[in-house]
Amino acid sequence: MSRVKGRADDILEAFGQDVVRLSQINVGSYRRAVNSRGKSYRKRIDNSGALRNSIGYQLDMRGEDGRFIAGRVTFSMLDYGKYVDAGRKKGKGIPVKPLMAWIKKKPLKIRDLETGAFVKATDARVKSLAFLISRKAKEKGIKPTNFFSDPFNEKFETLGKDLANAVGDDYANAVGQSIEENLG
Repeated sequence: MSRVKGRADDILEAFGQDVVRLSQINVGSYRRAVNSRGKSYRKRIDNSGALRNSIGYQLDMRGEDGRFIAGRVTFSMLDYGKYVDAGRKKGKGIPVKPLMAWIKKKPLKIRDLETGAFVKATDARVKSLAFLISRKAKEKGIKPTNFFSDPFNEKFETLGKDLANAVGDDYANAVGQSIEENLG
């Protein structure tokens, strides 16, 4: 007897799709920020779109033999996404190497402190800037954005009830189908 895709599969699939879709909307939306001079401005959480495009999920419901295994939805995103979502507490800096890569990819323009002119982004200057950013994060912390946590928690609240009903329906359908096959 081959296993037919059931409602539990559909419920978990919809859960994964909804969390990813809402997270992508959140990370791409504009938010208010305040610069060092106290002026308010709008900015996106994810400027380049890389984090937004990296958000995904994988659904594991069936073993190779087609039997039900513990349903599992695994979400994935770029490594730094967890820090963007959850923030960082005071006293914890950000690793310098990933910051250096981010600075180079962004690219941030580096200025000379004395003249204010832009200077070439050498490895030493990039490393220095990354250290300063890490130190600032350690002193002040980083506020959480909850771009992923909020949609996940919202959808997770109803998942248990929906999944329990779906598993019950799938089980009843499988028993009914088995009885029909054995009697017919």
